Amino acid sequence: MLPKTLFRLGLSFLFFALAVFFPTGHWLDSRIFDPLDYPVTLDARQLKSPPFQINLRETYFASLDLDYSADDWYQDDRCNYKTILYPQWRLYKLGSDSAHPRELWASSEQRSQNGFLSREFRASPGRYQLEWDIPAVAPCLNPRHPRLLVFTDSSGYREAVALIQLFCIFLGGTAFALIALATAHVARQVFSRAAAPRMFPDMVLRSVLPITKHAPLQLIHDLPHWGLFFGAILWVFIFIFMIIQPLPSQGLIVGWRSRDAVVWEKSPRSDTLEVYVRIPSRFFINGQEVERSALRAKLLEELSRHAEWSVYFEADSDTDYMDAVYAMDTIQGCGAKLIWVTPKMREEWRHKEQSVR
Repeated sequence: MLPKTLFRLGLSFLFFALAVFFPTGHWLDSRIFDPLDYPVTLDARQLKSPPFQINLRETYFASLDLDYSADDWYQDDRCNYKTILYPQWRLYKLGSDSAHPRELWASSEQRSQNGFLSREFRASPGRYQLEWDIPAVAPCLNPRHPRLLVFTDSSGYREAVALIQLFCIFLGGTAFALIALATAHVARQVFSRAAAPRMFPDMVLRSVLPITKHAPLQLIHDLPHWGLFFGAILWVFIFIFMIIQPLPSQGLIVGWRSRDAVVWEKSPRSDTLEVYVRIPSRFFINGQEVERSALRAKLLEELSRHAEWSVYFEADSDTDYMDAVYAMDTIQGCGAKLIWVTPKMREEWRHKEQSVR
């Protein structure tokens, strides 16, 4: 291929890579995945957020979030998250003119009647305002820094942009290789023109020796030739699969906290969620067995009845690794906080209960 063609092709690839890489990153940075994080006080019966902007046509979740407290595990009617267990909220979309200042976009009553999660709603780009009704006994939760949240999952967008930018990096490297190849070819032509000095520069050089005719090349039929040919094809497929394969897993987020931070004298299992895994591939939610394919749907249904989305996870010692990881990934994929009960923790709690008795 001519050096000029290689150079133009390399510049085209480089321009396309730069034109896609930076705008996709800017687009991702300009998306609002957490449009509302507003601290509030629970002294009034109704909370009202300031106007906030949504610029994605996506499914969002609304919640009244509280700091963690060990009081949530008690069953003696003390002030905890059960005070605001069943939320009543309304989401209004703000209009651009004074004639239509706002319209009701979604509410907890509508979502519950349609069979969806009471905190989930579908939103289009625009300005919104959230109103949240709370009971009269809620002010006791003010020390736990309550705040109104509206958020959506951003993992799908970030993985797609990362894949596009990875392709742009590969395309940019190809462009630099083509430009370097064209430059090397031109440089070789320039330096080859400076021939050695001749005694008779006007005399045309001619070959006075007979040209040796080589034998025709053999057909590609031996094993070394086929190995090189198919080896090159295999490397092409390896590079393609390295580019288009899914991004590697980010792992499961684990938080190491003191196990004695929670008081276990009274069992919280009557009002909490627990996922238990047994062999062979049996999954249980609060003692009720569910199918593997229905684990996510059943877990979302149970979580919709709780204000604190915390799920205890426990498995038999001989459970398959892939079943345990599937259950943990499903719990975190639902947006719940995973509390992993290991066999050592279970044994410590058992000794603690016996010592208390």
